[in-house]
Amino acid sequence: MWVKLKQRLPLLYVCITLLLGVNEASAFTSMGRQIESYCSSNGYPLLPAYENDTCDAACHRNSQGQSAYDRGDFEYFCPQPVVAGPVCTDADNDSFFAEGDICGTPADFNDNNAKAFPGATENCSDGVDNDGNGLVDAEDLNAVGCPVNCTDMDRDGYNLDGGSCGPVDCNDNDAAINPGAEENCSDGMDNNCNGRTDTADMNAVGCPLTCTDRDGDGYSIEGNACGAIDCDDNNDAVNPAALEICDDGIDNNCNNRSDASDNVCQTNSTVDDNQNVRPWWRSRVRSYTRDRDDERSNRRRSTDRGNDDDDNDEHDDESSSDDRDEQRSNRRSRRDRSSSMRRSFRDDD
Repeated sequence: MWVKLKQRLPLLYVCITLLLGVNEASAFTSMGRQIESYCSSNGYPLLPAYENDTCDAACHRNSQGQSAYDRGDFEYFCPQPVVAGPVCTDADNDSFFAEGDICGTPADFNDNNAKAFPGATENCSDGVDNDGNGLVDAEDLNAVGCPVNCTDMDRDGYNLDGGSCGPVDCNDNDAAINPGAEENCSDGMDNNCNGRTDTADMNAVGCPLTCTDRDGDGYSIEGNACGAIDCDDNNDAVNPAALEICDDGIDNNCNNRSDASDNVCQTNSTVDDNQNVRPWWRSRVRSYTRDRDDERSNRRRSTDRGNDDDDNDEHDDESSSDDRDEQRSNRRSRRDRSSSMRRSFRDDD
């Protein structure tokens, strides 16, 4: 019996081997189909190591593959492909990429120079187009750090350029004309470059003296070099040399006080023989008024004489000159008399 059993052992071994092989093949086939189905449905290719034998033996016999299969990690056999990102080049390390928007920044127009990038300020002294607008250094009006170029052809210290060079010299060919010059009233030029010439400039010097005396009383409205100011140049009875009439409501002597508010009018009056109150100043005003009327008559006579002599130019000129001299003399006399009367008033006080 043992002899027969020994003879049959090889056959039994063969059968067991065949049986195990069938089970293993079946296992391989089931595992491979599951893995291939997963990878196919996701569109991912099998890794090269598992492509042989339709994944059967290779997937089953690999310990890592078997472990992945056991835990259901089918992606192990066909991982999701890694999508490569864009290539972003920043050769000059200025944080701007040559590729531009695809890398999240404006394109670096010069990726070999860290001083040149979008949005940079144009530097006037480095010879580089910093902001990429095609203009280099001083060519770019927005450049900074440019040396100041000031033109002063007449060497008067003022320049044509203005801006950082200071006030503009309106005539850089004449050193006497510049913003710091004094306006000369007699040369017909805008000496100080303020757009006003000669008398049009209130600060001009050397202007001819103009004194306005419309009422011919010898006093003008300008004051200063023209003398005391006439406060009413339409009335020759009102001027700084006139007597204050104390009951006419007018400031006759231009001292900003009229009638009783003027000290001249505060002296006591007198009573005449008929017991009539006679203001102390009345007779003196009559005298002053009489002198003034005499002067007016003289002026009218002088004017009439001048009109009668129009046919003789030479005589007319001499007459006019004489008339002017007479008028000036009369005005001086009247002022002298007025001054004398005012002194008399003060003495009476």
